[in-house]
Amino acid sequence: MKAFLIARVSTEDQNDALPAQVYRLKDYAEKKDFESELVQLSESAYKGDRNKFRAIVHKIENSEGLCAVVFDKIDRYTRDSTSDQVKILRNLCKLGKIELHFPSESLIIHQNSPATDLMRLGLGEVLSQYYSDAISDNVKRRFEQMLRDGMWIGRAPFGYKNTVKPDGRKWVEIDAYRAEAVRSMFEWYATGNSSLRLIRKKLRADFAFELSVSQLDKLLKNPFYYGEMLIKGKTYPHKYDTVISLELYKQAEAVREGYKIQPHRWGGISFAYRGLIKCAECGCRITFENKKGKYVYGHCTQYRGKHGAGYVEESEFTKQLMDVFMTIQVPEVAFEQVSAALRATQEDKKKLRAQTLGMLDAEIEKYQKRMDKVYEDSLDDEIPEELYKRKFEEYRNAQKRLQDKRVNVEQIEDDYFATVSHLLSLARHAPKLFEKANHEQKRALLNLILSNLELSGKQLRWELKKPFDTMAFCSKNGIWLRRPDSNRQPRS
Repeated sequence: MKAFLIARVSTEDQNDALPAQVYRLKDYAEKKDFESELVQLSESAYKGDRNKFRAIVHKIENSEGLCAVVFDKIDRYTRDSTSDQVKILRNLCKLGKIELHFPSESLIIHQNSPATDLMRLGLGEVLSQYYSDAISDNVKRRFEQMLRDGMWIGRAPFGYKNTVKPDGRKWVEIDAYRAEAVRSMFEWYATGNSSLRLIRKKLRADFAFELSVSQLDKLLKNPFYYGEMLIKGKTYPHKYDTVISLELYKQAEAVREGYKIQPHRWGGISFAYRGLIKCAECGCRITFENKKGKYVYGHCTQYRGKHGAGYVEESEFTKQLMDVFMTIQVPEVAFEQVSAALRATQEDKKKLRAQTLGMLDAEIEKYQKRMDKVYEDSLDDEIPEELYKRKFEEYRNAQKRLQDKRVNVEQIEDDYFATVSHLLSLARHAPKLFEKANHEQKRALLNLILSNLELSGKQLRWELKKPFDTMAFCSKNGIWLRRPDSNRQPRS
């Protein structure tokens, strides 16, 4: 059988992981006696065009006869199950044109795969995406810690400049000339006698700076100048020099607030399904309203043109959605057995993480020894100063990348099992949870489980998200787990 061996990493920093993948893929192909073609990719699952992966998927799509597509693990297959290439491979597998092989997972997916294997693939995709999201969370936590420490992230505001201290730390310093312009702007505005347009003219005349009215408005709202950083609605005190006093900022703020017209409060009513459903006919939102003070109806806004849309009782929506939650219920026996398998998998992941941390520690120590050695060589005049600086910076950057990678591995909590167990537990109690939920809880459950919720006539249509689509399939066919005596094997 023809086989495409695909080794994948997301960044250039991970290229050192490719040889191990290649070795396992080649070894697997040799044992299976495959006629193989090896492809090595270094492309992110979320960023860029992924041209190389798109090209190999196109080649697979146009290949003749049944072929195997081999990834080392499920997370090398995808960390974004919504990508077009993954959808193409999944469809080819359903049509019987390809098989998906994951040697390290001992898993083969083909046209007639049992529900158990399909569920393993679905859960693997969920965990892979969770892993990527967890890394992103770690980056966010590091940024949050920097903000709590009073460190600014990114380009310095107007009136400041980004600098580097002698010890290599990034810093933000006052730009004297621009800072004087900022101070003058606040003073002019705080008098209440200068509009933004007038300040713009004064700024051009006195300092030769050309800022737009919107830039001036943003600048006068920036608390950085008196000592606080505003990030996504939260403020953090910073440790840099200030341009103005808090008192002057408050004076300008009072003038600005005085110009505002107080908005009217919207007396809207909370509806369980508001904003969740689109009209299948025109794509407009389904809106809800009370009739006679006690009946709630939903209907298309028909904003893009009348098309005879009728009214549907909210209770009818609830009835149809309750049927959805009935379809994903996990039987008690299946829940216990899958949970036991997950616990065993979690122990393997702990061992793998310990091995990974050990390897990273060894690499970090290697670069530390190299830095110590080059420093000693510099002291002994065995190498020139320029070479010392260049090699020391090279080793320090390499060590920093490894340390960042170690932080990611170490900080990702061992909650893979908890995450999947939560999904299984949710599915086991889904109908009862939905029935007792309040409006906000109902909305949260629907957003977790469903996508593309539409109304066609009086009938709701939707798509189940992973892994709930697999759960529904298993529930419908009553084949959550293989029988203990089953010895069915995927085709090879």
